[in-house]
Amino acid sequence: MKKTIFVLLLVLTMVSSIVAGTLAMYTASIDNLGEGSVVAKEFVFVGDGTDSFQHGIKIAPTEIVRWQFKVKNYQNYVITETDLYYKLTFNVLAVQGKAAIQPLTVAVKDSQGNVLKSVTGTGTFDVLGSFPLSEVGQENEYEVEIYWPDGGPVDIDYAGNNYGTAVKVDAIASQLPLSEGHENPPEQKDVSIRYETLTPWQNGQSGIYQFEYKVTITNNSDEAIKDWSVAFSLSTDRITQAWSNAKMVAGLPEGMYKFENPGYNNQSTDNILPGQSVSFRGPAYGMGTHAIGNIIVGGSNVSDIGDIDLTCEFGKSSLN
Repeated sequence: MKKTIFVLLLVLTMVSSIVAGTLAMYTASIDNLGEGSVVAKEFVFVGDGTDSFQHGIKIAPTEIVRWQFKVKNYQNYVITETDLYYKLTFNVLAVQGKAAIQPLTVAVKDSQGNVLKSVTGTGTFDVLGSFPLSEVGQENEYEVEIYWPDGGPVDIDYAGNNYGTAVKVDAIASQLPLSEGHENPPEQKDVSIRYETLTPWQNGQSGIYQFEYKVTITNNSDEAIKDWSVAFSLSTDRITQAWSNAKMVAGLPEGMYKFENPGYNNQSTDNILPGQSVSFRGPAYGMGTHAIGNIIVGGSNVSDIGDIDLTCEFGKSSLN
């Protein structure tokens, strides 16, 4: 007779507080955890219960902080006795009593280093996984990467004890497939941006990797954004131009980009109407695996908008 299934439901909370580094030092400092090592956490989906940990990290512009964790379907000699599906919900938000460090990009990677999901500033995203039925215990390894790109003079706006970002992870396991989405989704922001890249290819003569990017700006508000523009930073990868539907502004510092509406005197391209989107794309150098940051959307009739929902998808097979 089959034993009682051990896997029912587990809700896990992981909170990592990130504190802005002092501008005077601009040096990385990670609290001593596990005798000096960054915590590597294992989430075990057997039985009922909760597990949590919290630690503080200091971060400054140009720095990257990483930590690894595993999701397992076994504990000692106990292995789940059914197909197991799980969902990890990452919520990047301001530390209580502080303002969020908006330039920070939080990304989740798989064991091969592929970026699964990411967000810049604040936001929420899901990572789904599963373990097929097996007599042998299984585990999936992930890495959380927190990056503060060099934003130049604007970085000073996020210095000091008044700024802090938290990464909260809720995990749930089920015997049935799970889907992305949240029972209580975060309030939609006035503007959302999707940044997508194609799988990179290597130039046969130069040996340099290239990729194609696409930026989609969506107006979620009830007011049109007239004569739109968007500015952002991008580390490592280098955008060279915009092919259509946007004009790329020249003469900006390295790693900084600005695009303006094409000026066609066409409402559908020069303005972003309520509930509508505009997109542009073009070529770039690099691997196409870094998220854009420090995003500002502007218009002739609106103040600069920096509180933006960002979604990034890297290494796609096509850009629709």
